Amino acid sequence: MKRGLRFRLALTHLVVAVLAIVVVGAIVAFAGSRRFDSYLQQVQSRRNAAVVTSLRSTYKPAVGWDATAIYALSQVAMSNNVDVAVYDTDERLLFTVQGRHAGSGLMNGSGQGMTGATPLATASPQASPVSSADFTLQSAPVIVDGQQVGRADIYAPKNAKAAAEDAYLSALTRNLIIAAALAGALALLLSLLVSRRITGPLEELTDAAGDVSAGNLDVRVSPRGDDEVAALAAAFNSMADRLARDEQWRRDMTSDLSQELRTPLATIQSRVEAIEGGVLPPTPENLRVVGEEVERLGRLLGALRSLNELESEDLSVEHEPVDLAEAAAGVVDRYRAAFAAKGVGLDADLRPATVLGDRDRLLQVVGNLLDNALKFTPAGGRVAVTVDSVAGPGATVGALSGPAGASVRLTVTDDGPGVDPIDLPLIFDRFYRAHGARGTSGAGLGLAICRGLVEAQGGSVAAEDAAGGGARFTVLLPAAGGRA
Repeated sequence: MKRGLRFRLALTHLVVAVLAIVVVGAIVAFAGSRRFDSYLQQVQSRRNAAVVTSLRSTYKPAVGWDATAIYALSQVAMSNNVDVAVYDTDERLLFTVQGRHAGSGLMNGSGQGMTGATPLATASPQASPVSSADFTLQSAPVIVDGQQVGRADIYAPKNAKAAAEDAYLSALTRNLIIAAALAGALALLLSLLVSRRITGPLEELTDAAGDVSAGNLDVRVSPRGDDEVAALAAAFNSMADRLARDEQWRRDMTSDLSQELRTPLATIQSRVEAIEGGVLPPTPENLRVVGEEVERLGRLLGALRSLNELESEDLSVEHEPVDLAEAAAGVVDRYRAAFAAKGVGLDADLRPATVLGDRDRLLQVVGNLLDNALKFTPAGGRVAVTVDSVAGPGATVGALSGPAGASVRLTVTDDGPGVDPIDLPLIFDRFYRAHGARGTSGAGLGLAICRGLVEAQGGSVAAEDAAGGGARFTVLLPAAGGRA
């Protein structure tokens, strides 16, 4: 078997894993970026609150903010990396505080806002901090005792936020790539193991199927586990067993038919050649032998024709009230001479019971069962035929279920070698001959025809070992007037 399925399974698992990682990574990156922006905003809000708290706590009525207050604010600004411009209620600039690194403050280059703070005396009331695209501005009122005493403009550098966000996204991307690589390698390894476990039995099945198609019917596979592949392996083994049995049956059938045809044809040929050569006179006795062999061939051809009719569903069956006991009695009387000639006793216990069936077909069923019993019962043995009624609808006799109404039972019991349990499920198959039947006359058609005739009349037939040894054949047929 080509290993394409294993490769496709592994590739499919890998692709699914990579797609899952990509989707999860995109979602995490998008959500993480938004979450990080929210975090930065919260940080900035806490910085602004720290600046306002410092201004509110150091404000002195009638004086405002002195140098000590400005110094304290500069420490807060430096710890939070912001610049601050403070205005009074008339929008006049009071002072500025630079909290960023020296030389990069927002007032740098304007003569104000050197490192630390610009004193009140040097602060120009009309001056205002520069507005740059490199800063973000947030204004907050300064309220003391319920009254606004000023306003603080807080400038935070944008590049700090961008650098932090870039570092965060870079670290997140790097970690996602590492996770994707590890997950992809793990997914590939697991997919190889899983695909090997799945395709291994399939490859074995494919090789076994190739052997069977090449004619090797002895090959079997070992089911592993209890999944669908194991069920497929069990079904394959069952199929191979059936094919092997069918092949053996075909060989046995060919051998049996050849034997059945060879014996009468050889007898006819030798007898005709003897008459033609003058060795034997053409007397009625010599010609009777030829006639008997012709009848034997006719019976064989008739059995084959009956089997063909049953299988092609061309069999015509009547459903009329028939006394099964009376019909069986006629067949028993006709067979008594043959049983006596072999030294086999024939007993009959026939109780009147009317069935819905075809009289001629029922006579053939009883005759086939008696033929089978006579063939396997040794001299000195006995065969018993019984007919009785079975009370209740859907009667069950042993493993045999009757029609969905009142039933009539026919049994033929012998004290021969019995039926091997291996042969029981197959004994009614066409051309099947049990192991104990090898070397006996017949082509294995009688019981197959018997089952077909019984089922065509709405009944069922089964075989089992008798309690005292031998075999018992049981037929259940629908009783007249009791059919559901």
